[in-house]
Amino acid sequence: MKLTGALSLTTAVAAWAATGLVATVLADGAASAVKVLTNNDFLSWTRDQNLALVEFYAPWCGYCQAMAPAYEMAAEALKKNSIPLAKVDCTVETSVCDDMGIEGFPTLKVVKDGSFAPYNGTRQEAGIVDYMRKHSKPALQKIKPVNFDNFIDSSHIVVAGFLDDDAKDLAALKAIAEESVDEYLFGYVSDKSVAKKFGVPYPGIAVFKDFDTRKDIFEFTRDAGQIRRAVRSSSIPVLGELSAQTFGTYVRSGIPIGLLFYDSKEMRQKLHDEFLDLAIKYKQQLSLALVDARIYHKHAKSLNLQSKWPAFAIQEPTKNLKYLFPHFRVLTAEKIDEFVNDFVSGKIEPNFKSQPIPAKNDAGVFELVAKQFNDVVFDRSKDILIEFYAPWCIYCKRMAKAYTDLGDTFKENHNMVIAKMDGTANEIPSGDPGFQFPGFPTIVLVRAGDNAVIRYNGDRTLKSLIGFIKKHAVHSAIYEKPAAVENTDNVEKAAEAQQHVYIEAPKDALGYSPKETRHIEL
Repeated sequence: MKLTGALSLTTAVAAWAATGLVATVLADGAASAVKVLTNNDFLSWTRDQNLALVEFYAPWCGYCQAMAPAYEMAAEALKKNSIPLAKVDCTVETSVCDDMGIEGFPTLKVVKDGSFAPYNGTRQEAGIVDYMRKHSKPALQKIKPVNFDNFIDSSHIVVAGFLDDDAKDLAALKAIAEESVDEYLFGYVSDKSVAKKFGVPYPGIAVFKDFDTRKDIFEFTRDAGQIRRAVRSSSIPVLGELSAQTFGTYVRSGIPIGLLFYDSKEMRQKLHDEFLDLAIKYKQQLSLALVDARIYHKHAKSLNLQSKWPAFAIQEPTKNLKYLFPHFRVLTAEKIDEFVNDFVSGKIEPNFKSQPIPAKNDAGVFELVAKQFNDVVFDRSKDILIEFYAPWCIYCKRMAKAYTDLGDTFKENHNMVIAKMDGTANEIPSGDPGFQFPGFPTIVLVRAGDNAVIRYNGDRTLKSLIGFIKKHAVHSAIYEKPAAVENTDNVEKAAEAQQHVYIEAPKDALGYSPKETRHIEL
């Protein structure tokens, strides 16, 4: 998975002492429940599976080691459901992993009749088992009244419809069930006595869960959007704990998150008591959550919070936006109520780490900073090529001359902007996935007209960069041809050492090396 600025909660990784857990024969001599696949049997085995899960791993990968016990236990638990789990060692079975486009470890894929889909569940045993069992059933299943009690206890979150077999009613619920099959178990019952037993109007919807309120009840509507919002808001605990295990649930809900950071057991209890009513009040607009700053201090730092607790910030992960409650103000429920109300009303501007806007910026390469990012980058009248770099990155330094020459080449074309941005000193104020990059340097073109974000994957030479612009930009004319362009072969020779590789960033910076650390750091 690719690392993003919005996802920076830190997880513990198993030590090398745990490497024995990834063996195909367990320490006690029992045979592993996980099937080992090779180049020779991968295609034939996956073609024969109605439903299965495959892990692509590397023995040296700490995240793979950390997940190994849970994966083994999940494989054992899913035997009774006839859902096999398998794994592929990508350091040995290289052709399979190359054909599958595996870029990092562990990568998990769901197999259905020879077709592959991304696995979007957790890496814990319960999460794997729950996820695969959901995928073994229809997205929306009709439940017999006699089986209803067992049905609502069969998963962490169960969405139940109480309605007749009306095609239009079922279509609305089924649409949400099909798009949310990774997260929730859906079913419906056509029996008014069952609805009465659980205090649900008929027709109606109830979300059964194994936390806080245990059950949330909603009137039925054919508006899929209303059903979606109701289910997502209900799936988030009221003033729950934000952690590596729960962060994905908060993100997938699509609702902004209000983070209350604490650094002691006593402070946590005080915040919980003081802010519970506020969490209930804004449940539909904001998921208020408690975060342990002692564990997730890096996430607090990524939000630009100072290490003074308690602290509060609002995060919109899907948009990569954050809003900070001023650290110098006393944090009370009354003041946070005002802050959240202003946020919901659109009165608060998001916060970004940014260098100052340069006083002078008329060189061939435009110095881009976060404060002016949206105004410059999304100007539909212009194409803009952006290099995201780090001052310490040797590969950025090696390509610096070629990039400077590129800026000089297009300097007279005022509709083709060549820009660079220090990715360690500026945050990207955009949730567009095109700006989520794996390392330095990363180069993208934002095309004029439609603002499409196109990733550059060519050689880091002047000739190749010009060719990319000619192919993809709307405004690619060169009005003045500098001497540097007259013999691009010489430029290529001068840059022959510029291999297309990434340099791994420090742990507190954005950037990592492909096929090594491509994991969301939770």
